[in-house]
Amino acid sequence: MSTIIYVVIFFVIFYAVAIFWWRSQRNKSKNAFANLDLSREARSAPQYQQELMNGDYAFLKKQMNTLPIDAFTTAASEYTATDRAKDLGKDALKSLATLGTVKFTTVTTPKYLVLSGDELHLFDTNKDGDIDKHLVFDRLRLQQSTLSEIPLSGSSWKHIKYGDYALRSYKLELNTDQQPVTLLLYSGLVNVSPNNAAFLSMNANKQVQEFVVGNYFLNKLGEQYPHLKVPTYLPVV
Repeated sequence: MSTIIYVVIFFVIFYAVAIFWWRSQRNKSKNAFANLDLSREARSAPQYQQELMNGDYAFLKKQMNTLPIDAFTTAASEYTATDRAKDLGKDALKSLATLGTVKFTTVTTPKYLVLSGDELHLFDTNKDGDIDKHLVFDRLRLQQSTLSEIPLSGSSWKHIKYGDYALRSYKLELNTDQQPVTLLLYSGLVNVSPNNAAFLSMNANKQVQEFVVGNYFLNKLGEQYPHLKVPTYLPVV
């Protein structure tokens, strides 16, 4: 009985500490964004971008080799409730075929977009996180592509936020010879989980950088291709 009590006490303390830490990080984020000078941050975007490219996103510089990087962002594949239902059905059939001895899980992986001159480079990753595809969309393809903002829906408290700035989502359809490549972009650099959920960095200062760089990419893309211009939080300077 005493062992059970100790286990219960441990989990109570663990969850109390976790909630306290989460609220602390949330408050730091709100404070970091409370008095953000968006015009000044827009001017700092190239510097932030370079710092990120020298750090967590150094692999993109390696992939681009000597090609210039004007802007970059993270992306995710469009994965709707219909897609999820189809995959669950396929996974169930596969499990039946193996008499339930194998568990199948559909995994979506992070993607990265790099704007270089008038070309857009799409990097896809495998389940191990390594880049395994590099697609290049030229001016002609991009002139036939579309980008639109996805309206926020549902309760406001459910929205992912940078301080008081709700994370915006955008749907990008890149033209190909067959079906268009459909991606989700965001008003910031986000981490994409295997079930396609978006997560922000837990570091408030890094959140500011990723917020600015993500919006900077959307602005640069809109400058290069006016028909792909969408509303963002960052002014064009």
